[in-house]
Amino acid sequence: MVIHNLDSVSSKAAEQERAWNGENSEWGPSAAQAMIDQTRHYPLPIGTKKMTMGDIYDATPKELISKVMLEEKVFETWYSGRVVLLGDACHKLNPSGAHGAVTSMHDALALANLIYALPSTPTSGDIKQAFSEYQTERMPHVMESFENSQLLSKFMNRNMTGWIAFFLMKGLPDWVFRITKRKMVQNRPTAGWMREVDVRGTVAPDVSPSTEKARAVYWKRQEGRGV
Repeated sequence: MVIHNLDSVSSKAAEQERAWNGENSEWGPSAAQAMIDQTRHYPLPIGTKKMTMGDIYDATPKELISKVMLEEKVFETWYSGRVVLLGDACHKLNPSGAHGAVTSMHDALALANLIYALPSTPTSGDIKQAFSEYQTERMPHVMESFENSQLLSKFMNRNMTGWIAFFLMKGLPDWVFRITKRKMVQNRPTAGWMREVDVRGTVAPDVSPSTEKARAVYWKRQEGRGV
């Protein structure tokens, strides 16, 4: 995989080209071939034989090679009325950080917890409040993943900024990496209406408001049933 980060000028130009030439112009055969020609000399750090991206391209059927324009954004509005968004629909992260699927699953858990905690006949106000609590809980974690993904993408850039970032990253002490990884795994909401999972790792999870709310409702309902 080759990722090329666009600056504000080239990003705007790409958006205009897509608007003028149609959606498929960004990943059509001609665009993919141009990408192949520009990147086939990139070296690959795998195996003992000196290989390049060109070796991968040559061994891959042309119809399986594509060029895709990846958007990066976090929307300010995640819900309206009875409609709510999660995952890529409301926050699109750079794939360099490998946070896209994780943040989507955490969204789903937080939202499911708050839906579970709704009264049996919720009003529009109840639904709006649940959606607001969902966005309030998830937004800080999503923004952190968004910014970290952008930072990691800079290390993959084959320009001066990328090389400087890579050099600085290699020189950081291990304790800095441990702090970063700790923050990455602390946020892990769970399903509050299911049996609480024992903490088996070395890093305790942060308190998830949605999990705690769903768990409180669960036990209240269990008490009402005499369980």
